[in-house]
Amino acid sequence: MARLTCGSVVAALLLSGSALAAPENVRRAVNPVVASTTNYGSLVEPGMTRDSCTSTLWTTNTVLWVCRDTQPVSNNVATLPVIPNTASFSGLPTARTNPRPLTLTSPPFGSLFYPLEADECPVNGQCSDGTRWVGWPDTAPAVTFIGSSGTNAYAFLRKQHLSGLAMVNKPSTTLYHVISQGSGSSALPSANVAVSGFWSSTQVGYGVAGSVVRNGFAYLYGPTPNGKLALARAAQTGFLGSLEDKSLYEYYVNGAWTRTAPASTDSTIPLPNTSSVQGQFYWSNKWQAYVWIGGDGFPNANFLISTAPNPEGPWTAAKTFFSGPVGTGALPAYSAVAHPSLTDGTGNYIFLTYTKTSLDRNGNTLYEQPLFRVDWQ
Repeated sequence: MARLTCGSVVAALLLSGSALAAPENVRRAVNPVVASTTNYGSLVEPGMTRDSCTSTLWTTNTVLWVCRDTQPVSNNVATLPVIPNTASFSGLPTARTNPRPLTLTSPPFGSLFYPLEADECPVNGQCSDGTRWVGWPDTAPAVTFIGSSGTNAYAFLRKQHLSGLAMVNKPSTTLYHVISQGSGSSALPSANVAVSGFWSSTQVGYGVAGSVVRNGFAYLYGPTPNGKLALARAAQTGFLGSLEDKSLYEYYVNGAWTRTAPASTDSTIPLPNTSSVQGQFYWSNKWQAYVWIGGDGFPNANFLISTAPNPEGPWTAAKTFFSGPVGTGALPAYSAVAHPSLTDGTGNYIFLTYTKTSLDRNGNTLYEQPLFRVDWQ
């Protein structure tokens, strides 16, 4: 599938649709209880193995997936090269009464979705000293506009330089613009750097850890040094809900909204009962509450849930509601991700994936993405 360029489609998006909004939230205590779980097998990704996949609803019946490290697979053996991130489309899952594996449709192997920047090592971030730059998304793009002529979104990625899995830099955060034209197009969106260093290395990487677009704002969560989350919001008054103008931003500091961006070390910005472990935020119509679903880290597939009446909280203490089978690789399971994009929007159920690893006959890691549906009481 071919990519579209940003410049050719921005104006066309104005033909229909509007910046996303939703009704006012209400304050209500929520205690999620699982009614049933359904196993849909693993995502079908022909000819490749992919790590840590996130998703967002791109059109009415089309879901955009973006995954981390991707490798070709031949005869069940992972081969080179390693692409730092790739994208796919899928449809929606089958009904709970007829669960079938969900197939992701991808362009020819080798297509990097979020491009690396000029000062990162070519090719694909691999440096001659054995280190690498990675364009790893922690969450799905924040969709700010959907219309019959296309979709507009933004993604925040930390500019990470790794030795093995150890960080060797203090990363800044890059803002990417993700855009496509036509609700029926089979072409993947175009993703381009909008602003390099949008958040400096001394600021919170707002948007890296998740987002919710609602009530005229894009609420953007970012990790703090103490392993919790901080919150910013951008008014959706710009062109197609643009997130590129910092004058539209406010920051939740010491229990109030302010126009002044805090340092990441500000002790008044971490939100109680939050965690910077990879997860997903969304609004639940069923509970009339904001929801975070994520994991508790290596090496398991435990899923935790926390809810709040407002984006800033108060967030309930996260509790485990589902645990999936782990793999046999060195890191058996991780990257617990929720997928509201795969649901009908009622909030009556949620889909989950995580990364489950094994080793091929040459000792290379193979990634698998099990898909489960959880229905709530």
